[in-house]
Amino acid sequence: MSTETVTDGRPRGWARAWGETWRLLVALVFGLVVSLAVWFGDPTGVRDAEPLFGLFVFLDVIVGLTVLVMLPLRHRAPFVLTLVAVVLAGISPFASCAASLMLVSLATRRRAAEIVPVALAFVVSSVLGEVLYFRSEPVLPLWQTLVAVVVVTALIVVVGLYIGGRRELLRSLRERARLVEEEEHLRLAQARDHERTRIAREMHDVLAHRLSLVALHAGVLEYRDDLGPVETRATAGVIRENARTALTELRDVLGVLREPGPDGGAVAAPPQPTLAGLDDLLDEARSAGMAVQLESSLPAALTGGRGDPAAADGPPEEAPPTTTSRHAFRIVQECLTNARRHAPGQPVTVTLDGRPGGQLVVRVENALGAASRGAVPAYPSSPGAPSSALSGAGALRAGAGAGAGAGAAAGARVLRGGHGLDGLAERARLAGGTLILDSSAGRHVVEARLPWTR
Repeated sequence: MSTETVTDGRPRGWARAWGETWRLLVALVFGLVVSLAVWFGDPTGVRDAEPLFGLFVFLDVIVGLTVLVMLPLRHRAPFVLTLVAVVLAGISPFASCAASLMLVSLATRRRAAEIVPVALAFVVSSVLGEVLYFRSEPVLPLWQTLVAVVVVTALIVVVGLYIGGRRELLRSLRERARLVEEEEHLRLAQARDHERTRIAREMHDVLAHRLSLVALHAGVLEYRDDLGPVETRATAGVIRENARTALTELRDVLGVLREPGPDGGAVAAPPQPTLAGLDDLLDEARSAGMAVQLESSLPAALTGGRGDPAAADGPPEEAPPTTTSRHAFRIVQECLTNARRHAPGQPVTVTLDGRPGGQLVVRVENALGAASRGAVPAYPSSPGAPSSALSGAGALRAGAGAGAGAGAAAGARVLRGGHGLDGLAERARLAGGTLILDSSAGRHVVEARLPWTR
C-alpha cells in the first residue's frame, strides 16, 4: 500500500490510514473527557440522582459510538453525514468532538452552500441541548450560551477553511510544478529535435558533396576501359582523397555530439565553411569534370579570390554576416551536387550579387540533363515567400504546365525535389530569406535571396 498523495490533495495508502486512526483516537479520548465532565462533573450530585440518569449516559455512549463510526466515512457523503453528526452532538457530549472534526473536514471543502446550514444546525442543536437537556450548573443566560456556541462554531469553521486553503495552495503549487516540469521536458525534447535536425542538415551538406564526387569518379573506373595506369591511379587518388575528407568532416560533426567540452558541456562546433571557401569548392567541382563559371559583383576577397576585381579593395565591414555567408556557401554546394547527379556534363553558372543593407542574391543555373527532359518539375517553393518570390513560383508553375505536355508524350514522369532542395528552402527560411526554384525553358535555376545586414 503506497503513501502517495494524489491530485485531489488527500493522502492515500498508509498515510490516509494513519490520518483516520489519529482522528478516531482524538475524537474518542476528548469525547470521553467531555462526556465524563458533563455527566459526572456536577459537584452537587443533583444530576446523578435523576431517575433516568443511567439511560441518558447509555444513550450518550450509543450516539457517540455511532458518530465515531461515521467519522471515517465522512468523505462518502460529507454534507449529509456531517449534518446528522452535528444534530446528534446536541444530545451526546461523547459525540461532540467527532462532530467537530467532521465539521472541520466539511469546511476544508470551502463550499458556503454546505458550511452555512451545517454550522447553523450545530449552533441550534448545541444551544437546545444545553438549555433543554443538560442544564449545566450554574445556569447561564441564553444569550451567553448562544454567544459561546457561535464563537466555538466559528473557530471550528475557520480552522477548516484554513486547512482547505492550505491544501488548495499546495495542490496549485504541485500542479504548477508538474506543468513546469512537463514544459521543461517538452523544451528539452524540442531542443534535441532541433539539434538532430541541424546535425542531419550539416551531415547531408558535408557528405552529399563528397560522396557525389566519389560516385562520379568510381563510375569512370567502372565504365572506362581505355584509361591508362596513370589516369586510373589519378582517379583512384581522387576517390581516396574525397573519401578521406568525407570521413574527416563526418568525424568533426559527430564529435560535437559525442565529446564533452572542458566544462562538461558540448564541445564547440568546428568552423563552418563560408563564401571565403567558394574558390576551393569551385576548384573541386572543376577537377571532377564540371564546367563551372562564377559571375560575381562582390569583392574578390569575399569569394576566396574570385569576383569583381574592381571591388577587391572594398572595406571589410561590407562582408555579409557569417551566418548568411555560410548559408550561401551551402546553397551553392548543394546546387553543384544536384547538377552533378541530375545533369552530368552540363555547364553550371554561379552568380553572386548584392549590397550591404539589402540582399545577397545567390543564383545557380544549369541546363537540364537528358534524364530530366520531358519530366514535369515539381519542386517546392520556400514557405512564406513574399510577392517577389511568388513571381518565380509562378514561372515554375508555368514551366511545369508547359513541360507536362511534352512529358505526357514521353511517359509523363514527375521529377520531384529531394531532401536537398527541402534543406535549401529551410536554410533560406531560417536565414530570413526566400528560395525560388524554376525549371522552365530547359534550364534549372535555383535563386536564393538572403538578408545582408550591416
